[in-house]
Amino acid sequence: MSVHRRVQWRRDPDGTAYRTRRSFPAAPARSTVLLAGPGTVSVLDGDGRDDRLLARLTDRLVASGAQVLDCDMPARDPKSPVSEEDVRARAERLEQLVEGNQHLTRGPFTLVGFSLGGQALLRLLGSGAPRQADRVVLVGTVVDEDVFLASRVPSVELVYGGNDLVGYLVDDSDPSQKPAVFDPGVYGDWSARHVIGTPTPAVRVHVLDGLGHTLHPCGPGPSRDPLPALTSLVGVGP
Repeated sequence: MSVHRRVQWRRDPDGTAYRTRRSFPAAPARSTVLLAGPGTVSVLDGDGRDDRLLARLTDRLVASGAQVLDCDMPARDPKSPVSEEDVRARAERLEQLVEGNQHLTRGPFTLVGFSLGGQALLRLLGSGAPRQADRVVLVGTVVDEDVFLASRVPSVELVYGGNDLVGYLVDDSDPSQKPAVFDPGVYGDWSARHVIGTPTPAVRVHVLDGLGHTLHPCGPGPSRDPLPALTSLVGVGP
């Protein structure tokens, strides 16, 4: 199936220009997917490893009959810790992306976020925008504190690479302390318990073996292509 794309320019309140993109099939789309990439991805035409994975996912979703919405994001140093400003700026652009395409939304509506993109989606849903979504898929998004989803979301899927290990310092005052390291079998469960709403969404954890933080092959042993699993979780077909 061919993929059609339409790109439009928009501006932040401070005047910063950025692009939004709608990728869609030739036939009427049966569903809509909002895609928020990780902090390594800032522009629609990037060519990094994460960019290529998002491009493959977009093409697969469109081939399954969905239209996909995404946009440029503020550039950041991926080696620096994620800040509250990083999350806020992305959430605001995603909110504008939803509002600007409401007239085009057809069928089920799914939000998909990778890492920082997932954190931005949680902030967006905590504000009640959009008012409802059929499901949310968060990839590599660790939830350390309770997040109340003001939007009505019946289903949240938490997806982690099996080799995505997370370290935590038990005592921040001790610089010689080695961090405690957890795998997604541990932090996935506590992340699921932190996602709440009214009514409380069904939150499920999925661990994809042999993959890292943004679902690329990582570590020894066999790995799997994450796209079939992601496409299935989005709910647009095999």
